[in-house]
Amino acid sequence: MVSNIWLPSDRHNEATYHALIYYVCGNPGLIEYYTDFLKLLRGLLDKAEHDTAYDIYGRNLFGFVDDEHEPSSPKNQLWDLNGQIEGIYDDVAARRVDSKPYDFVILMGHSVGSYICVEIFHRHLESPERAPHLNLRHGFLLFPTLTHIARSNSGLKFTALSRAVPFLDTTTHIIARLLFSFLTVASLTWLVQRVMGFTPLAASVTARWLKSRNGVRQTVHLGMTELETICEEKWSEELWAASQGPKRDAPRFFVFYAKTDHWVDDGEREGFIERRRGGVTRIEVDEGDIPHAFCTRDDASLEVARRVCGWVEEIDRVGENH
Repeated sequence: MVSNIWLPSDRHNEATYHALIYYVCGNPGLIEYYTDFLKLLRGLLDKAEHDTAYDIYGRNLFGFVDDEHEPSSPKNQLWDLNGQIEGIYDDVAARRVDSKPYDFVILMGHSVGSYICVEIFHRHLESPERAPHLNLRHGFLLFPTLTHIARSNSGLKFTALSRAVPFLDTTTHIIARLLFSFLTVASLTWLVQRVMGFTPLAASVTARWLKSRNGVRQTVHLGMTELETICEEKWSEELWAASQGPKRDAPRFFVFYAKTDHWVDDGEREGFIERRRGGVTRIEVDEGDIPHAFCTRDDASLEVARRVCGWVEEIDRVGENH
């Protein structure tokens, strides 16, 4: 499994500013799912960059790849949602360009990765002394699960399953291993591609995840803590204000929802949009059929990459007017 994706700008020498777009995965937290999407975004940014050079970096969430950690045990626990937030926060703060902090950072997250991004913003606003050099400027939230994930269609099913199956987080990976033990990774890749309609890369990542030692168990464990944690919106309105600094008039957060999303309840989405009405948060709802797992389809990855590039261009235009 790939541990991270690093796609630097080739305009470092000419650029006035250096920014980092830090990508936070959804669950399963495997950055390789987003390879095509991030490469498409890199290509679009290469044509759009002017005064600011945007590097792109993304990594796996913690605990998903067997080679990156010891087997889970009483001394080596699985990662819950708070642990992921803390770990990603520290990793973002550690990113450097030419041994110096970036001029600013854009956090971009998918699904629960969006929640992680918003919570990092919140914690950084509450305690900026934790990483005083870190300038979090914008957040790009893709298909975000920000409130009451348990009310979504998939959340309801997951909740029912967890009640019906005792010790779900300690048994699911065993069941998965037994079910797929007779299939090779290549055979399972073919099956996922045919049944799910995934791209070859997404199918391959899924097959390797299903065959891994800890991947499924970590996914279920994180999912259960998502259901427990992602409930009422708890952030202050200050968090959703315009960004600070030279580009202060640009929205701090840009949000993109699917038209229908099995991980986002329609009522929760509309409630979030209503609470932001009259504010500066940019919220867009897809009018087509882009799925929650957009990275599993080539056309959806391209559409989302174009939208994100448009947000970056808007940020740059606002900056040019100051």
